[in-house]
Amino acid sequence: MIDFFKKLMEQALDLGSTVRFTRRDGEWYAALGEELDSLTPAELEGYRDELEARLRDMDDDEPEDMAGEAFEAWADAHESLEDLLSEAEDRLDELM
Repeated sequence: MIDFFKKLMEQALDLGSTVRFTRRDGEWYAALGEELDSLTPAELEGYRDELEARLRDMDDDEPEDMAGEAFEAWADAHESLEDLLSEAEDRLDELM
């Protein structure tokens, strides 16, 4: 599942789109959203807050075995999520 999210986040970065994450009953869901350039500053702030919350959620789910494949996949996905956050913050800075 983490590989799917990583691919989706990379696709969002390539397309300049948002990714909307939800978590219900312990299951993660994600979908591409609006183009980042079309968001207002208020929407960008909300999106940034959402990404920060997802990073905290991922931190809570960090695999204990730092040498395993699960950790490597988690770390790659975490980095992609940080990249999305950086893109949102850069766009917000452009508008301020």
